[in-house]
Amino acid sequence: MQDFAREAEPGLDETDLALAHAMQIAPRATWTELGAVLGLSAATAARRWGRLSETGQAWVTATGSPTLWRSFCNAFLDVDCVPSQRREVALALARDARTKAVLELTSGCDLHVNVITRDLSALARFALDHVSLLPGVLKVATQVGTRIYQAGDSWRLNALSRAQREQLRPGAPVTEPDAQPGRLPAADRELLLALAPDGRRTVTELAEDTGASHTATRRRLSRLVSTGAVSFRCEISQNLTGWPVTTMLRGRVPYTERKGAADQLARMPEVRQLVATSGSANILASTWLHSVDDALELEERISSALPGFEIVDHAIVLRTVKRQGWILDSLGRRAECVPIDPWFRDDGLQT
Repeated sequence: MQDFAREAEPGLDETDLALAHAMQIAPRATWTELGAVLGLSAATAARRWGRLSETGQAWVTATGSPTLWRSFCNAFLDVDCVPSQRREVALALARDARTKAVLELTSGCDLHVNVITRDLSALARFALDHVSLLPGVLKVATQVGTRIYQAGDSWRLNALSRAQREQLRPGAPVTEPDAQPGRLPAADRELLLALAPDGRRTVTELAEDTGASHTATRRRLSRLVSTGAVSFRCEISQNLTGWPVTTMLRGRVPYTERKGAADQLARMPEVRQLVATSGSANILASTWLHSVDDALELEERISSALPGFEIVDHAIVLRTVKRQGWILDSLGRRAECVPIDPWFRDDGLQT
């Protein structure tokens, strides 16, 4: 795990925040394009980003997109542990390529784990035959995600003007009409995993890493983008965003009202991820808040806006161990990359 020299960081100034916001919108834009929007030279934009990246405060990664994940099994595990082994279990799960996120909670369960597997059979083997047998695990409960209404890659800082945002916003991608992003060839899957440590890697770097030709790599990268299979994300250490508190909110709403409830919840700026799930609590929301006190305010606002929405549980996250394929340190900075790999085979068969 990467060990950063400084235990405390001075934080991000307004230019850093603006650069991070710009990277959220256009993660692979050139330094010249980013500098033009921010009023910086290309060299200054690159130097500032280099400092943020080297200290683990901000980074660009690439994973499968929500469109791609629809063809897989997206699930959420609630794991209870022997108290003295909680951290070891969390790290063991974080270092598994099938986990997208691992959170330590204040209530409801010890660990909340977002998992993606090839299908239900692979999920059963992971949850029942692997996680439940890890040393220190006492109990595992599983919910299957049935619809992703909103993913974390749509969450934005508020550091750019509308004009700046419009300058960076790309046009609608040209999507191949017969694209099937869930059926990626092995070479495309290898390229997607190679992008995870740094979503800004060049075609030349990716070609060297995968052993493919420059032309083939460029063609495969273009295919990942045009089919909507890849999601490039700029992540920022949460403590530096002004939204340092994470909560997991579970709710229950009549099935006939779920779509409308999801639409209203997705418009709330605190909601980063919103998923429909199996079970009696059929909505799961991950939120970022300015303070712990805001958890109650959010509950009151949801209850007022959605009278039919019953909040079943609202747990505060003590620590985010893994987020979107990256293990984080105690200050929420990137520390160790574990690319999300739902093609992982645990049955000895070839992919």
